[in-house]
Amino acid sequence: MNDSTLSARVFVADAINPGDVVLTTTPEVMSHTIRNVIGADISHAMICVGKSCVIDSTGDGVHARNLDRILVEPGCAAHVLRAVTPLTTEQLQSVIAFARGAVGTRYSMTGAAKSVLAGFVAGRRQFCSRLVAQAYRHGGVDLVPDADFCHPGELLESGALIKMPDVLRTLGPEEELSWREDIDNVQAMRDSTNALLEEARKLSSTIESLNDIDAHLIEHPEDDVHLVAALQSSRYEQLWRDEFERNAWQYHVALIEGHEVSTERKRRYCEALLEDEQLGPNRFVLNHAGYVSLNTAHPRQYFARKIELYDLLTQFHYRRIQAASGWLARRGLRKNVPRSLLRPHTPEWFTSLREWNPKQVAMVWAAVGVSGRLDVCSICADDPARDYALVSLPPVGPGTLRLCDDCYRIRCADEPMKPF
Repeated sequence: MNDSTLSARVFVADAINPGDVVLTTTPEVMSHTIRNVIGADISHAMICVGKSCVIDSTGDGVHARNLDRILVEPGCAAHVLRAVTPLTTEQLQSVIAFARGAVGTRYSMTGAAKSVLAGFVAGRRQFCSRLVAQAYRHGGVDLVPDADFCHPGELLESGALIKMPDVLRTLGPEEELSWREDIDNVQAMRDSTNALLEEARKLSSTIESLNDIDAHLIEHPEDDVHLVAALQSSRYEQLWRDEFERNAWQYHVALIEGHEVSTERKRRYCEALLEDEQLGPNRFVLNHAGYVSLNTAHPRQYFARKIELYDLLTQFHYRRIQAASGWLARRGLRKNVPRSLLRPHTPEWFTSLREWNPKQVAMVWAAVGVSGRLDVCSICADDPARDYALVSLPPVGPGTLRLCDDCYRIRCADEPMKPF
């Protein structure tokens, strides 16, 4: 044991990428027992899904955690593993989507115990190493022979993963004291998710994850009122307010500039945020589109409220992106590239709109289908029609429409537009 392991340590978040596997342990008796049984120096597995964000399965279920708030206690080991063969963008998106889709699933103590054995049938509940292995399998990569029953030691020894160096740093005495007094703010989301699922499970014992609520509600519309009440009582819809108040500095260039951390740390934050954005549409956009489709096919108040929530979260995420881009541009570290507008009714336009509002895409296709032409109004299919751009561009989507004179007069009353 070297000197560094005798002190408390934390992860160097900037050295850890989405898709990385994070292995840890604790001084607790259960962790010690697991280490002895599996013959490894770690007992727990997590998967990184974004900047300083990991997802794991513990006694309170599958939840996201703040990597910056995970303390490696003195004498405890920790490792970060990365795929030997770099994941493609599509594979990484698939791995992350699986992990995020499992959020809320209950922990399986029995499954974790059986993971060192063989011949058992996998259940729907999760434990830490299964979650990681199944997420990778979902992305087309086998980390272990049996993703349904594996233990953290198998991940550590996986030939598909390589151990990354320099991923931990030692805390000084004062920093450690300050760190221990701080709060893991992601805990509020875990508590809220568990509260929502606890109410949902009163309706059906088969509900494990948040996705299961959607499936249940499709089959049982009579439970809509109960689940809307659960959204409210769990504070699931209000957590964004806490996040905004806690991290208001992330939403405006001037506030980033005045934030009391080093310039280097601000730079790393802004660059990491923009790098995550390159992975494709963020989860708020994808979830918004998903609930628009769900609510179109199966109208429910629960789905409608989720649409409103993800609309709001998308707007706030866009503000963070704009602020980070602006701060880097002000420092000469990035060029501000004007957003490209898409010509209405082109293939690119339909693709962009579909990512945000599949229902609107269907309506436009219905309109142009009536006339058999693409040069007609996006709303009523009248001719002639002109192309317009929204003065205040939405966070996502093409930001343009093709409108006849009547539809233009109606729409521009609420949404100012200019010729495009």
